[in-house]
Amino acid sequence: MEFKPRAHAREGLPYLRVAILLCPGFTLTAMSGFVDALRLAADHGDRSQQIYFSWDFLAAGPLPLRASCGLEITPTNILRDPEAYECVVVCGGRLKFIDQLAPEVEPFLATFHKRGLPIIGLCTGSFVLARSGLLDGRRCALHFETSQTFSERYPQAVAVTNRSHVIDGNILTCPGGVASAWVATLLISAYSNSTRANKALAHLLMDQAPPKFMRKVTDSNAGLSTASGLTRRAVEAMEFGLDSPCSITELARKLNVSKPSLNRAFSQDLNSSPARFWRRLRLMAAQEMLLGRKRNITEIAYETGFSDTAHFCATFKREFGKTPKTFQQQAVTA
Repeated sequence: MEFKPRAHAREGLPYLRVAILLCPGFTLTAMSGFVDALRLAADHGDRSQQIYFSWDFLAAGPLPLRASCGLEITPTNILRDPEAYECVVVCGGRLKFIDQLAPEVEPFLATFHKRGLPIIGLCTGSFVLARSGLLDGRRCALHFETSQTFSERYPQAVAVTNRSHVIDGNILTCPGGVASAWVATLLISAYSNSTRANKALAHLLMDQAPPKFMRKVTDSNAGLSTASGLTRRAVEAMEFGLDSPCSITELARKLNVSKPSLNRAFSQDLNSSPARFWRRLRLMAAQEMLLGRKRNITEIAYETGFSDTAHFCATFKREFGKTPKTFQQQAVTA
């Protein structure tokens, strides 16, 4: 699915004027990934001129405008004239600051919604959109760590945790992080062309295909389709953490359940322990990487969360009956 420009999209340059609303404690990675892709597509070369696209940073809360990492930013415009833009991007931040949002935010967003123009929520920007009533009955993409809180606060919206982005009507949401750059390229392609989007991706050293956040494990799909909500949430967390696994105790804490409850759910639903299931997910991801032949075995070991190559090779052989090197060689000659 992709954004489609409105028939009444403005003529001439820039193709799109974007208002970037920075919430109190906004996430720097989400903001910078989005705006850097836009910047690179907005000009010839890398001169940072706002020719084909333009944008302003607007404070959605009190000043000083500070990112969650502590960096302060000076807004380039005030939250006053939505008619000056054809797209609004809400870059969310730490949820503890959501009550500090300016009262002008909701009517500002409502103007875009009435005009049918693109509204984008990055990171916890979905909370702001839902708080404004724009996600009632709509699907939205969230990080698994915030999905439960979101569903408790806004049960009228449908939280999705296995997608890098979700488009529902004129609203696009994204869990944040590096996926925000991909979201920007959707806008770039829709309002100019894919060449400009690819230029941005090339400068950012990103492949020209969006990342898969959800790993498909064929031998567990049947079990997951009938599994409990706890098991499905845990598997989603595992898939997001393929490269940085934590202890099952820590995973249970993040999911707000006890470790015995998590063990019991996996045993009943998947006939496996959480640790064994997570290890197999990582090893199957490693198989995909080995087939691609774009990374060496050491790189794949670290990208799937193993502390060293020897541990990875031993675990891989124990699971599949062959070493990673043998698996890769046999795949080539098959």
